[in-house]
Parts: sequence; C-alpha cells; structure tokens
Amino acid sequence: MKLFIGTLALLVCSVSALIFDRPCRDTVAAKDNFSPAFYTGTWFELYNSLDQGNADCIDHHYTRRGLQQVFDVERVGFVQERGFLRETGVAAVAFPEETPMRAIFNATLLRVDDEEETAYSYRVVATDYTNYAVTWSCIDLPDNRSQEEGAILGRQTQLNEASYVKVDAILESVGLNREDFRFISHQPEDCDF
Repeated sequence: MKLFIGTLALLVCSVSALIFDRPCRDTVAAKDNFSPAFYTGTWFELYNSLDQGNADCIDHHYTRRGLQQVFDVERVGFVQERGFLRETGVAAVAFPEETPMRAIFNATLLRVDDEEETAYSYRVVATDYTNYAVTWSCIDLPDNRSQEEGAILGRQTQLNEASYVKVDAILESVGLNREDFRFISHQPEDCDF
C-alpha cells in the first residue's frame, strides 16, 4: 500500500504548525476537476509549515484503489530527533459524487512508530499533476483558534522556477507565504537512512 497523505500531504503530526486566532476557514479553494488517476504516484515533500525539527527526505506515495476515489497513502522520511518516519493511511475524496470533483479528502493516518492514529480532512489547493501540488489542512483548536498546515509537493526533488512562481501565487491566494514553510532536503547526503 502506498500513498501520500501530507500532506495528503497530509500530514498532520503532533508538532507545531501555523496557529491562528480564528476557526478553520471553509473558504480555502480546492482543485476543481480533480483527477485521482493523475494524482497517483510519488510526491516529494519539498516544504512544510509544520515545525518537524530536522525532517528530510520525506516522500508521499499515493496508490489508488481500483477506480475508486480512495487512496492508500504512505509518508516516509527521516526526522533527526525521532529517526525514520513512516505513516500509513487511507484518504478518500470527501464528495465523490460532486461534479466537477474537488480535491477535498477525509483521511486517517497511522504513525507507525508510536501507533498514533489521526483523522483529519485536507485538500489539494492546486496541482498540475506533473510538477507541483499544494496541500492545506486545518484542525480546530480550543478558544476559537485553529492550526493550519500546508505542504508543497513535487514530482521531482526540486521545482523549476516557473513552478515556484505558480506555487507562490497559490500560497498568497490562501493567505500563506513560502517563508512560513520549512525546506525539506532531498540531498543524497541527507537521505542515507
């Protein structure tokens, strides 16, 4: 079983993220005309808004279950403070009957090392399927606050300049900035685990 969840992304870890003094926004766009078939495969996590310490070499693997709008997801990498990271889960398109389909997912992720299971929803804000994807998720916190997470994914370990220009515009459209994100290295010397 393979797939991302990131962020499917997604990507909710029990560490710091972007905390806001507002509830989760329901106004963040999701990719229209989403194609699960084209999203399938490996995505490299290039940036993440979570404070994961020294996280490197994080990959997301999405495997579509037949013709269903459901993915098996696997997220693997290395976190210096914890060692090898492996999370597995299932992500299902939240509104599969919707036309056109939007990239909003309900997911359950299990962190294998501590058997902590997390359920959350996230969305693919934008993707061109061949170069980049931007994901976003939010968890409501007490006192009308929220924890947002974003991830920038690529089919390669780095994006070309034109893709970064698109990604920066997408982040701005949802009120985020790449400066709020941590770069995830995929250099061979960082990925020897």
